[in-house]
Amino acid sequence: MFIVVKNIIKILRFHNLVLGAIAVFVSGYLLNKPFDLLIINCAIVVMITMGLGNVVNDLFDIKSDKINHPDRPLVNNSLSYQNVCLIILCLFFFLIYFLFELNYFAIIFLILFVLPVTFLYNYFFKHLPLFGNVITSLLLSSIFIFTEIVVNNSYNQMLIPFFLCFIFTLLREMIKDMEDYDGDLYSNSYTAPVFFGKRKMNLYIIIYTILSMVAYLIICWLAKLSTVFIILLIIIIEIPLLYSVFLLIKFPQKKTYKYLSSFLKYLCLGGLLLIMLTKKSFIYV
Repeated sequence: MFIVVKNIIKILRFHNLVLGAIAVFVSGYLLNKPFDLLIINCAIVVMITMGLGNVVNDLFDIKSDKINHPDRPLVNNSLSYQNVCLIILCLFFFLIYFLFELNYFAIIFLILFVLPVTFLYNYFFKHLPLFGNVITSLLLSSIFIFTEIVVNNSYNQMLIPFFLCFIFTLLREMIKDMEDYDGDLYSNSYTAPVFFGKRKMNLYIIIYTILSMVAYLIICWLAKLSTVFIILLIIIIEIPLLYSVFLLIKFPQKKTYKYLSSFLKYLCLGGLLLIMLTKKSFIYV
């Protein structure tokens, strides 16, 4: 029983779900609704939706995961196809239950945008160079927009966190594709590294990282964020990104991409902390 639960947690990528929930609570804090029952319900919906996307992703990626992630439950037969279908049905049931506790616009946003795009991504978009990365980044960043829709029936106040998250997530998604190059090539998935070549894509990622560092500073300036915030941004985000550039230049290999993929995931926590510190900005007034 313990092993089954462990494999379910693994296929759901529970650590990613926790990050999604934290993003919801950060949004709630910015919108003056910290730990409100509505925010808790929103966090549950986000976690279920992310879990559903991760399970469906594993179903579509069995071939490439035999090389990229041989330890995943579907690949090593820790969970059967029938088990996974049952997990999907259970997730849908819980999603419907919790979703209809939210307002009409939140339901429409999830049903007409998030869910269809999630399934289209796994079936089609993820095999297109860069386009799949952009779609994933939009979906993850939309957590901030979704939370605002749930709380206020609006979307404009969370645009700065949305863009900050999108820029960062796109970088990590491109690095993940570099890590998964061998399996994607084997499964004829035309991700950016397969399409452009690893050497060119490594250069593009370096350029994008540097541009991201500049973009963060420009966004902070436009949002009139404090000097203290900018100093913290440089320490928590800019310096680690500069370190990432150094690694990409010096050691452009699979081990580096795997390390950076994990490194940037943990850096997300620092990013969420920084987003919390934007509360006093005029953008939430």
